[in-house]
Amino acid sequence: MSQTKTQLQLTQQSKSSNTFANVQLRIASPYWIYLFLGLLCIVYGLLTLNGYGNHDDIYRMIGTWRTLVSEQRYVPSRFQGYLVPEIVIGLSSQLGDFYLSNLVSAALAIASLFIFYRLLAKMVLPLVAALAAFAVGANPFWIIAATTSTDYIYPAFFFLAGLLLLLNERFRWAGLLFALAVSSRLTYGPMGAIAFAFYFPYLRHQRQLTQRFFQGIVLFLLASVVLYLPVFFASGMTLSFLSYADDAAGGTFGEIARFIYKNIYLWGLPTFLVLLFFFFRQRQYYWEQIRKVPFRNTTAAKLVFYAVLTCFLFNQLLFAKLPHQYQYLIPVLFCVMYFIAHLPDARKSVVCLSLIVVLQAIHGLVNFDVLETYQTGDVNQTIHSDGAHIRPGIREGILLRDYRWRSIYQRRMTNEFNQRWQHDGRILENPR
Repeated sequence: MSQTKTQLQLTQQSKSSNTFANVQLRIASPYWIYLFLGLLCIVYGLLTLNGYGNHDDIYRMIGTWRTLVSEQRYVPSRFQGYLVPEIVIGLSSQLGDFYLSNLVSAALAIASLFIFYRLLAKMVLPLVAALAAFAVGANPFWIIAATTSTDYIYPAFFFLAGLLLLLNERFRWAGLLFALAVSSRLTYGPMGAIAFAFYFPYLRHQRQLTQRFFQGIVLFLLASVVLYLPVFFASGMTLSFLSYADDAAGGTFGEIARFIYKNIYLWGLPTFLVLLFFFFRQRQYYWEQIRKVPFRNTTAAKLVFYAVLTCFLFNQLLFAKLPHQYQYLIPVLFCVMYFIAHLPDARKSVVCLSLIVVLQAIHGLVNFDVLETYQTGDVNQTIHSDGAHIRPGIREGILLRDYRWRSIYQRRMTNEFNQRWQHDGRILENPR
């Protein structure tokens, strides 16, 4: 086994220094991930039966596929198009309606969590890694993305798979997977670049890997460009597809308010308070990690920590610019779980992650909130709130609200879609 592979196992930082971990957390720990993923499979499987989902982009992507099939021309579903999800979701919808397209999302979500577990298990105890993956999988916004025909799971899966291949020195395959992630969500492009950049220092001791490493970067860039050629030509051979719909309601104050509120509401208020308490108590340890210069006395642990920190900051800055969909923060879920799992004291990580799993499950059913949000426009036209006032209370959770909204938004969008395509293609089913 090469020196790089030995270095990239990252295994001994926490495992050898914690008696509690060695004595208790190792008991049957490799099997926890299968228990957790099995539970999520049951939950996800039941929720996939509720229809395509409330997000209007779903129906645009299916429309893109139908236009491609019926008219042999490509009409992007949005500015960037996102070719890979458009094809997969459209084709699976045609073959098996929402049952198949939702099943693909659920399968990619479970695979993403397992890959995340595999990545963490190189650095921390298997039980800690399994709980971190379970905590992501229990987040209600992740669950909605995993059980509907949205495209938010696709880039996460491709990116995590690319990371796993990168750490196993499969650079060309990693570049291809990162390109597929970019084709599924443009913002994953800089994250792929970050991954390659923080891997680069290892090449100083592994000169024989240099050629394949740079081949992976070139393939990443070329494949990303090729996958965006259809939307480039559909945009009149201009870069207008790089535009985005700005969420400017309320001006700068409104953007700041949405950024703060949605960062809290992503987790739910109880979970967010737990996270604040945890990181405040462990602030000295994390500050010491941040102060370390990753390119001096390079170690795998330092580089991975800085790579995750850079991705976390990048996604928060991006969300500050466009604080719109909660699912834009999906990379943040993985980053925060990594930081918690990274703590050398495995007991504290296990307690914190276990508490987060429970609170995330509660957040899906019950929402403890200090604000009441509302839509100033027609409630039937958008699921996005654009107003709020202070009113502390206990309200329905994220998953319950999403289920209730299916009878409003999902019904309206499927009816509109079926009317438009009534003479060309099968109708979309709607169980609500």
